[in-house]
Amino acid sequence: MPGARGQGFGGPGCIGGPCWSGPGRGGGRGRGALLEPAVLAALAEQSAHGYDLRKAVEEMSEGTVVVDPGGIYRVLRRLEEEGFVGSTWVEGEFGPQRREYRLTADGTELLSYWREDLARRERAFHSVVAAIDRSLGPQERKNDRTVLELSREQRQDDRQQDDREQKEAKETEDA
Repeated sequence: MPGARGQGFGGPGCIGGPCWSGPGRGGGRGRGALLEPAVLAALAEQSAHGYDLRKAVEEMSEGTVVVDPGGIYRVLRRLEEEGFVGSTWVEGEFGPQRREYRLTADGTELLSYWREDLARRERAFHSVVAAIDRSLGPQERKNDRTVLELSREQRQDDRQQDDREQKEAKETEDA
């Protein structure tokens, strides 16, 4: 199974595809465990520079994964060494050349693996939350609203506020 320590894609001995194993692949701990699949997902949408990928990961994770600049480049360098990402130097609009990263065919296959792994973990998280809810009982749950639901509502409120501010700014410009 991909991601298992000492096994490569396609099983032991790396038969059937690229070899990959090691820390951060296929189960990691904490918020950092989302960095690699988030970078791959962002690159699946479009090629990008490291800074743009950093912003995309933070937006995609709704601020849960905040990436330090060195961290994103370490992940990109490792993914490139392993053949999941490629890069080319491109001229910057305002300054020196920058690397633009793109997903390779093997990277797309790795992203597919991550999709399955994250879906499996999502099911496990839901099971654990359900067990916690059962153990706390109905009186301990506040209106059956989860932190995720509250967070969603806050983001929606923030978007509506942003829309109002943009509309007001446009009306001021037009006046």
